[in-house]
Amino acid sequence: MSAPEAQTLSWKQNGKTWEPAESLPLADRGFRYGMSFFESVAVLAGKPLFPAAHIDRLRRAALDFGAEFHFPDFDFSKLGTGMLRFYCTAGAGSPSDKFQGGCFALFEAMKVGGGFPPARVQTSTAPYFPAPGGWKTGNYWQNTAAFSQARACGLDEALLFNPAGQLVSASMANAFLRIDGRWTTPHPLTGARDGVVREWVLKRLDATEGFVLSEDAARCDAAFLTNSRAGIRTVCELDGRPLVCADEWLREEYLDEIRSA
Repeated sequence: MSAPEAQTLSWKQNGKTWEPAESLPLADRGFRYGMSFFESVAVLAGKPLFPAAHIDRLRRAALDFGAEFHFPDFDFSKLGTGMLRFYCTAGAGSPSDKFQGGCFALFEAMKVGGGFPPARVQTSTAPYFPAPGGWKTGNYWQNTAAFSQARACGLDEALLFNPAGQLVSASMANAFLRIDGRWTTPHPLTGARDGVVREWVLKRLDATEGFVLSEDAARCDAAFLTNSRAGIRTVCELDGRPLVCADEWLREEYLDEIRSA
């Protein structure tokens, strides 16, 4: 591994080494149909945040997809600060064939960890159809469309609701809302992603996993988003309605932990 600015590495099928790779085979169903799953690991000056938890999710996703992937150790120390995304693809074949592709890694230098400004968020009106099992897959069209629409309106994010009218997440993050004085985050049965930072928050915050309808979200007085890049990000506005900041202590605790990692 050399230049940390932007780099793709491919996994040799013997499962022992990583070697530089500049492209994904066009015949791979990860490219053709979005048949892939991934995890994003934040890296601070060569130190990965929660790597074991991310690899565990990749292994569990592989089992759900009937795949047989192995994840050799990755040398993070030569990377700078940014996001390293591991992708497992279906490989060549028909849509019904077994997953038999490769594991790829893409590092992008960017700001991670914290210090992001409070987010202004809107509710997406398009029904969101979650991926099976709530895993992060290469078919991210719905998420990027909702995110792009929010950005076009001068906002930072959008909340996504499944066809049953239940909150799933934000387009690029999990969501926590304080409703009637209690914190809640969407239950995995809604299609919510089992995010690593989401899990970290649930161990420290008196919050429940529940089923949040749009009318419930409209009553929240505070909210924040979680993902590997931003960590914990306050929501200051939802659909033009100002919210209070009630997560400052949690953000500080998170920053203290990742800085000492």
